[in-house]
Amino acid sequence: MLNADVHPASVQDRDGGPPLLKDTRKLFPFLTKVIADAAYQGPRVATALAAIADWQIEIVKRADVTGFKVLPKR
Repeated sequence: MLNADVHPASVQDRDGGPPLLKDTRKLFPFLTKVIADAAYQGPRVATALAAIADWQIEIVKRADVTGFKVLPKR
């Protein structure tokens, strides 16, 4: 079972994500790709993920449209 903590709203996604992914790695060592939203982009998260595993990170950005639109793999 995943031992994930619930973070308060004051913890940014980019700060709370790497510890969660570290626990995830233990349960799912076969995963090779992390798909995330724009909150996880940048060198800070990429460096943290590289320290955990040899993962590829794909950022799926929100489309600038009005109304509903299905986004790929998000």
